[in-house]
Amino acid sequence: MSTSAQRRKDDEGLPIDEAGLAQDAILKNSAQGILFVDAADCVMPQASTAAYALLRRRDFTDVRFQDLLRPLLGDKAVATIQATLAGLRAEAAVDAGAGIGVEVRMPNGDGSLPTAFYRFEFRTVAERSARGLIMVSIADETAFVQQSRELADLRIEVQTQAELLRSILHMGPVRFAASVKKTDAAMAAINRILKKPAREQAAFRNKLEETLDEVDRIRREGAALKLSALENAARMFEDSLLELRSRSTLSGGDFLPLAVKLDELFGQFALLRSLTKNAQPQPTEAGASFAGRLTQNGTQIIDAPRFIAALQTCEKPPLARAAARAGKLENALLALTEHIAAEFTRSAALECSGLEQVPAAYQATVKNVAVQLIRNALIHGVEAPPERLQRRKPARAALRLTFKSLPDGSFDMRFADDGRGIDPQLIRETAAAKGLISRADAAALGDRQAIKLIFKSGFTTLPPGADGPPHGAGLALVRRYIDEAGGKIALASLLGHDTRFKISLPACPSAAADAG
Repeated sequence: MSTSAQRRKDDEGLPIDEAGLAQDAILKNSAQGILFVDAADCVMPQASTAAYALLRRRDFTDVRFQDLLRPLLGDKAVATIQATLAGLRAEAAVDAGAGIGVEVRMPNGDGSLPTAFYRFEFRTVAERSARGLIMVSIADETAFVQQSRELADLRIEVQTQAELLRSILHMGPVRFAASVKKTDAAMAAINRILKKPAREQAAFRNKLEETLDEVDRIRREGAALKLSALENAARMFEDSLLELRSRSTLSGGDFLPLAVKLDELFGQFALLRSLTKNAQPQPTEAGASFAGRLTQNGTQIIDAPRFIAALQTCEKPPLARAAARAGKLENALLALTEHIAAEFTRSAALECSGLEQVPAAYQATVKNVAVQLIRNALIHGVEAPPERLQRRKPARAALRLTFKSLPDGSFDMRFADDGRGIDPQLIRETAAAKGLISRADAAALGDRQAIKLIFKSGFTTLPPGADGPPHGAGLALVRRYIDEAGGKIALASLLGHDTRFKISLPACPSAAADAG
């Protein structure tokens, strides 16, 4: 490598270093940032004009590479780059290379820090005399990254639009509107919960659990609507909350990093609202969800509905209302079963009976409990088809949900799956490992008492990072829903064969509870 001082000697009569001149021309005119880092991690004085511009620096003399990057990239990205360089030097291979894309904060004169995206490419220099020397190329990929993100956002919007249409066609606008309304209420609840003042550990824990409950509702509604983007955003926010739950102590500052995931969740819901807010209702005949109009060539066009609480005002007799409620609930549960089974590579059929007997006062309770039991069965209880066949079971699992009224006015609800059952010893070990019960107390429990530990908040047998929401809120929510209704729940399981839940609900407070 030729320096300016060497070239001045060349002007005094020594041979001109043509390679050095060519190198200078390349460095001056290259659109890429190019610089060299020696074995001691120092930046060589010579660099391309673009490198000075990209890194906002006029001189690289006596500058360590990590000190040059840290103000722009932050400690984590710098550590990654340093590890990359160390790996290349350890290989001791000629012309070995590696690359990394990073987000860069570029300081402006007005104090702002706009975001850019740079691509760093590292390559070892071939000359033996330059052992440990690495050439660094820097490219500004900001425009490309922004375009890629815009394209990804557009794809999500198009996917959401398609999912919305499928969901409306499947559920009907009334049920769809009700689900969106529930999601909206859960979003508002999260906002209120996170604004609550908290100073004691108990208050922080309560704040965390309340937020988890609401996010669980949003995720379940997203699953019911088959809106994958909303469901995934809820799951990501849920994962952040679970990480907080695992900490021994909490403070107000621990909740601040949730802002990014919360913004993504609210962003997905805002997209949902924006895609539905301008839809207008059309006159419909009784029982029809959409109205169509005919073009001149006879092609039917389906008009978009407005998502309002009720499209029909005609009064139906009580039996018709009960049948309609039962049909809606059963369809929702069948769709949920299909969705979750596909998500977790299971094959299952849900059989429902007696749902027309569910009084209006218990509609929400029955739905919420059923949703959690179905999800729990498909994630934990039902085996994958190959495993079921190996166990000499039908490849498709059977889920059964029954509801019936009893002579004394109370109600009996049952749910069963023919999956792998519950292993009492695994429950004992998991609950003790999670600190939900001491090992001595767990060992003293009989099998029937041990399996009841699955109702404890925070209990889950899913390993960290497993698919699904491994926070253990599902069956804890089931117990809460039933307790709030004044009911009781019993559990039985035969390992390797089935799991059965029996739920007793008291008589409705008044006969008017079934009206509407």
